[in-house]
Amino acid sequence: MYRHWVICVVYLYATRTIWGIYLKRNLIHKISVNEEDLTKMKTRVQRSLTLKSMIVFFVITLLSFALFLAIQFSYLLEQRKHDYLGQLSNAVVQIQKPLTDSLLSSDLNEVKRLLVSLKTSGIMGKAIVTVDDATVMSLDFATPRPIPEWAVKFTGIPVELTVPLYAYGNMLLTVKPQGYLTLQVDSNRVYRFAFNTLALMTTTYLLLVLIIAIAMTWCVSRMIVRPLRKIALELQDTDNQHDIQVSDYHNDDELGLLAKNYNRQRKKQNSD
Repeated sequence: MYRHWVICVVYLYATRTIWGIYLKRNLIHKISVNEEDLTKMKTRVQRSLTLKSMIVFFVITLLSFALFLAIQFSYLLEQRKHDYLGQLSNAVVQIQKPLTDSLLSSDLNEVKRLLVSLKTSGIMGKAIVTVDDATVMSLDFATPRPIPEWAVKFTGIPVELTVPLYAYGNMLLTVKPQGYLTLQVDSNRVYRFAFNTLALMTTTYLLLVLIIAIAMTWCVSRMIVRPLRKIALELQDTDNQHDIQVSDYHNDDELGLLAKNYNRQRKKQNSD
């Protein structure tokens, strides 16, 4: 869980750095504009409508959502595997001592019966009993189904728990275990959970991308396209002798600068 917070902190720091560099370059570019041209224009842009800022903001937002969903997916998958291991651990406690006694008496039928009783947990995929690195018994409780190799590495399959079997409950570190019991969660169950969760996360991400794209399209249309269309219609009207008017919202951006410069040039031509 801590690595998720580390990734978030690193990403936020990198985003802040990139955004700071972009704003700094944009500010330097504006300052480097010829001062003589600024004097002639008698005005300057206070609030830019440039699409670069929108695109940078859009990309950073998408990356932030993608990182958040990736961390959320990883957390949910690890939490589910932790819950599975907890269920296996609780199931093992009930049979650990009887299973050890059965191994000591070489009663394989009792060993099999105890292992089969674990099937009631519903998540069991496989149970393996080993003694002196030799497999004494191996039982499959779930029908094996093919899982892509990339999914096995991506989800950390198989999810398993290995428990040492000590005679008479002796768990001293100096005492060698009588054997080991390895329990594996049904890999198909883990794969289906990961696949369904990933599909849900992907759908959510695409929906967020669609919402943001629609919002940006609306903003661009309202802030740039509509005012430009209005200016274009006024320029096409040859009988129009009035100044081009823009709303107060666009007085200090590129559209306001365009209208002011056009009005000034038209007045200058009329005076000549």
